Amino acid sequence: MTDLKNEFRWSVSRYRHFQECRRLFYLNHYAHWGGWELNADEFAKTCYRLTKMRNLDTWAGEIVHEGICETLHKVRLNQPVSLAAMTAEAIQKLRVGWTQSKNEEWRLDPKRRLNLFEHYYNRQIPRERTDEIKQRVAQCLENFWHSPTFQFIQQVGADQWKCLEEFQSFELANFTVSLRIDFALQYNGLLYIYDWKTGQQDGEDLMQLVCYALYGMKTWRFAVDRIKIILAYLRQNVFVEHVPTPEEIIEAKDRILDGCYQMVSSLTDPEANVASIDNFPATLDRWKCTRCFFWEACYGNRQIEQ
Repeated sequence: MTDLKNEFRWSVSRYRHFQECRRLFYLNHYAHWGGWELNADEFAKTCYRLTKMRNLDTWAGEIVHEGICETLHKVRLNQPVSLAAMTAEAIQKLRVGWTQSKNEEWRLDPKRRLNLFEHYYNRQIPRERTDEIKQRVAQCLENFWHSPTFQFIQQVGADQWKCLEEFQSFELANFTVSLRIDFALQYNGLLYIYDWKTGQQDGEDLMQLVCYALYGMKTWRFAVDRIKIILAYLRQNVFVEHVPTPEEIIEAKDRILDGCYQMVSSLTDPEANVASIDNFPATLDRWKCTRCFFWEACYGNRQIEQ
């Protein structure tokens, strides 16, 4: 078996971690490496475990993504689909995941057993909060099901689909750019790139999809004016369609390269992608720490300040 290698790459999430807290970036993308091995040191094991952690919001978002992905996969195979079945499967995943986390089943398999931030750090979870998560998941799936977007996807032949929840990458100035496109298809000479959102609208969301459009230009060879990016805010039932401009593509390239240069400059050995914790100080914004999965790695305990 070929040994896994921790290679340098840019992604939306990696650079977001780097901007939010240098220490978070180091723990999430370097200190965890090899932590899945039985003979790994305890710090690496801890960091690896924490990279697999989710909170209620991210967990709900993942379940919605999985529900949509599984439904589209069935559509592609001409298998029957229904909103009731999609919702029931999602609610069952909520129940199973909650039990896994509550019973700390992640101790046996942190990669495949849910570990919720709220359970791990002994946060109070009111019943209203879990009810809201359940309702959010169901509402997001319902809004997707009844959307013109889903109707359009079903009308376009599956042979025109470009990707479905797949990891992609491309090279930009000798750097690897990684991304995961929720869904993309081509129709009448246009490329449609979709991103399912289950949280609040964020000003950076559009630039994220412009980066995806850059992938569409480089890999699928579409001209920028033949690409449509669609931000599907399922919680609010708002679908934002946008055709990226050449100026936005240039800005996306500049942002990616600037982020790469910033991250590489912090490495002790850029060629080998080796990092030292000393080059990645923790944020001075203490409030960020209270919601960070890596509190234990930084402070040595699981008692987050309230």
